[in-house]
Amino acid sequence: MTRRLNVPNDGAPMLLSNYSIRFRVAVFVLVGVLSVAGTIAYLTLPREGAPAITIPFVFVTAIYEGTAPEEMEKIVTIPIEKQLKDVEHIKEMRSTTREGMTLVQIEFDAGNDIDRAKQQVKDKVDLARPDLPDDLDEPMVQAINFSSDVPIMILALSGQADLARLRFLAEALEDEIESLPGVKDVTISGVQEREIRIEVDLFKLATYEIPLGLIMQRVAAENRTVSAGNLEAGVSKFQVRVPGEFALARDLRDLLLIDRPAGPVYLSDVAAVIDTTKDIDSIARLNGETALSLTLRKRTGINTVRLADAVQASLSAFPLPPGVRLTTVFDESRYVRMMVSELENNVASGFILVVLVLCLFMGFRNSLLVAIAIPLSLMIGFVVLAVMDQTLNMIVLFSLVLAVGMLVDNGIVIVENIYRNQALGMSRVDAARTGAAEVAWPVLTSTATTLAAFGPLLFWPGIMGQFMGILPETLIVVLTSSLFVALVVNPAVCSVLIRPAKRHLRTGALGEPDHPIMDYYERFLHLAIRYPGRTIMTGIVMLVASVVLYARFSPGVELFPDTEPKNATVSVRFPQGTRIDHTDAAMRRIEAGLTAFQDIAFFLTTVGQGSAVGDISIGGGAAHEGRIHIEFADQSLRQGSSRELVDRIRDMVGRIPGADVTVERQKEGPPVAAPIAIELAGDDFDTLSGLARDAMRLVETIDGLVDLQDDIDDALPELQFHVDRQRAALVGLNTDAIGAFLRTAIFGSEVSRYRVGQDEYDISVRLPVAQRDTAGLMDRLWIPLADGRRIAMSSLGSVIYAGGRGAIHRKDQKRMVTITGNNRKDVGVDVIQKEAARRLAGMSLPRGYRIAFTGEDKEKRESMAFLGKAFFVALGLIFVILVMEFNSILLPGIVMTSVVMSLMGVLLGLNICRMKFGIIMTGVGVISLAGVVVNNAIVLIDCITQRILSGVDEVTAVIQAGRLRLRPVLLTAATTILGLIPMAIGYSLEVHTWPPRLVAGSETSDWWAPMAVVVIFGLAVSTLLTLVFVPTLYLINRHIERRLMGSNQETPSVNP
Repeated sequence: MTRRLNVPNDGAPMLLSNYSIRFRVAVFVLVGVLSVAGTIAYLTLPREGAPAITIPFVFVTAIYEGTAPEEMEKIVTIPIEKQLKDVEHIKEMRSTTREGMTLVQIEFDAGNDIDRAKQQVKDKVDLARPDLPDDLDEPMVQAINFSSDVPIMILALSGQADLARLRFLAEALEDEIESLPGVKDVTISGVQEREIRIEVDLFKLATYEIPLGLIMQRVAAENRTVSAGNLEAGVSKFQVRVPGEFALARDLRDLLLIDRPAGPVYLSDVAAVIDTTKDIDSIARLNGETALSLTLRKRTGINTVRLADAVQASLSAFPLPPGVRLTTVFDESRYVRMMVSELENNVASGFILVVLVLCLFMGFRNSLLVAIAIPLSLMIGFVVLAVMDQTLNMIVLFSLVLAVGMLVDNGIVIVENIYRNQALGMSRVDAARTGAAEVAWPVLTSTATTLAAFGPLLFWPGIMGQFMGILPETLIVVLTSSLFVALVVNPAVCSVLIRPAKRHLRTGALGEPDHPIMDYYERFLHLAIRYPGRTIMTGIVMLVASVVLYARFSPGVELFPDTEPKNATVSVRFPQGTRIDHTDAAMRRIEAGLTAFQDIAFFLTTVGQGSAVGDISIGGGAAHEGRIHIEFADQSLRQGSSRELVDRIRDMVGRIPGADVTVERQKEGPPVAAPIAIELAGDDFDTLSGLARDAMRLVETIDGLVDLQDDIDDALPELQFHVDRQRAALVGLNTDAIGAFLRTAIFGSEVSRYRVGQDEYDISVRLPVAQRDTAGLMDRLWIPLADGRRIAMSSLGSVIYAGGRGAIHRKDQKRMVTITGNNRKDVGVDVIQKEAARRLAGMSLPRGYRIAFTGEDKEKRESMAFLGKAFFVALGLIFVILVMEFNSILLPGIVMTSVVMSLMGVLLGLNICRMKFGIIMTGVGVISLAGVVVNNAIVLIDCITQRILSGVDEVTAVIQAGRLRLRPVLLTAATTILGLIPMAIGYSLEVHTWPPRLVAGSETSDWWAPMAVVVIFGLAVSTLLTLVFVPTLYLINRHIERRLMGSNQETPSVNP
């Protein structure tokens, strides 16, 4: 006969309980110390919205202004990529080459040391330096941290002042904010940077026979301060310095270029020195009014709320002139405060519901003995989280909401058993000692199975793992704390405070509370075990029916829940080469349409450089791109759904001729790619462009697919000057010298820096607008020679007009085109994805070209693969623990049927609530259930085994165990379910006001409700079915055992 492994009563759990009862005063002191320490830890834990995520990305940015994309690819991108391909642990390498800029993005394998990876990349870039242009700016290597490189606050400075005045105020604000501890940096957008420009008149250069290079050399040589060392004179020592930097910009005009017999030639004779601003490269407006925006980023691990408070205090003390306004466009701390407040409300509401149901079943005093596990476990958890250097973020707080009902499970079983023993006539101390000892091992086993379910989630790889991996960490910490409370604190407290059973309280023969529900359950259980075959068949039919119904009426699949967005972004992209004023005109038309929407609080427009909320700014923007960040009114003030508002904004924006337009709503969670992304890779760009057009024609009519676009920038008009090398050599010129001259003449060259205090500004040399911005520039341009003569540019080569590339994208050293799109709110991404795959399946591709779905689909596939493995690993760990507990193979199999029963509840809950199957939320919920639902079966089978060992026949043992464990089983399930009810329905008690009031419409519940629903329905269905099917399967198992072993023992009648 299969027996539970007989563990001696002096095992570790029993010893813990016995010692806690013996030294209960010390336990009470320990409880006080932990409570104080936990409170302090909770108050001091840094608050932030999302967990700190180290994205395993390193970016290399190379700037070579004025260079065409195809040339940049050849002379910059490819040499860098060739060196980087040998770096270890690279998962994927992408690059984008635009006019004058190359951005290489290297993604490393999860868990790779990002600092070491950055150094490896830097070393390889240094190796590529000899193959790069000599005058290329030093490539910049950056490692990205999502938590510190995403803005936590955006401010807008606007009002009745010109841009120069606003710039002065913005720079003063920048200095003020950056002086605060915890601020990483502040970026100003919309500002025109100061520049000292030397505009050289080519005709005057020719008249005075002065080469352009002489001006550049003289300015660079004179605007310097040289340290000449130290001079010793007697006992004194002097530092010798030659200060030569220009104190005033106008001093440059008097710079002597050359002294000739006819008279000296000064810079003012051949050029104009202008204290001006650089060409406009960024524009910012707030609600259509000219503004400057300041984007603030914090350092990793800094308390977002406290930093925001410090910034606001600093801003309130900053003097602003009349008519100038400072508006907080975006403040991450507002969301963090709201999230913390809502989740605290959910924890408190769950706690109250748990205590109420405990009071209902156990009485007020006994319910409090159990309920102390919640605050005490949380306090211990906060101490451990503080030691782990963790922050208080949305994942940690939801983990606590999920754990609220589970924290009392162990306490319920132990206190309930102590209560039962006291009802049989034992003293408080004896009842506490005996009651804890009887159920200590089942409690330990049930906790171990729960922890085993969450254990595999600790190894979740990638960005998703860094984001969601904190959930199992937190749950493991607080559930382990609850085990400590159950085995140490509860017995000690019960030995002093548990109330003796009232005389009028009806109890059964075994000391269990007698209630009509017990009698109903006993009659139903008798019926189930009398017809076990029908009982099991009923369960199978229910399982099949739940699967069929879900397959028929499933709302679909999603990666993360589609919540109500708090903001949205309108992005407009014109072809490369579009002037900034043309882009700005289109943005103004969109702004005019946005004023009609009442649910918009404000909108911030940036054209050119600048970034929207949530973007990581690498490489800046461009004149042909514009964005409008739209902040919606608070949820309580909105007249409708913000998801519907995004669709209405998209309809309003419509199509802009010649531009790609996208309207993206804010999404919670870690950074992921576009919902729909199709990649085409190959060598020839023209072939890729044709394939991309064909693919877009095939998918553009899919219902629900919006914002469809590719990343092909239209060809940038290009004027190429082909040098006649022989003619150039005859006059002492070469291709490099001619190219450098044209670059200086048209784009300008930085020759030195002008310093004012701690600020530095470029001194550049350039042709005047009238001489450079003309159609016949090459025909009119003369290049000075070293001997002072000049020669017509047209005589040194020929001009050809051609079309270049706006931007060139590469992946793993192959050119690539990506097609992206969004989904309308009423159509799921999975539906669009399937239809797109069907339509593109028959697309013919040339040899060497490939097509692949990436973006959110890739994240789905990777997450599904990991969660599937984690689920089966969790089941394996749970099974091993159960084998050790019961010393049997078949009994753990019976317990594991609870997991199958829970899946019935999951599918039923998703269908009833019309929720999509969330890869992340539902997947984690199912894995969580695997560890939770088996606990009831463990306690039930353990009690059956104990009754049989006491000499009771099998059927009687099953009935008695059902009656003894019905209340704790229902209570543990009810407390877990009730703890999650506020999150699932979006209603909670506002505990931050007095008197507390009921509030609805929690924004965080939209995000977490699917997981709460999965656990609630899965646990409810599994609990109810466990109470029937586990006893039935147990008797069938015993019957089969005797048949196989040929037992001659007399057995009760069981019909399998």
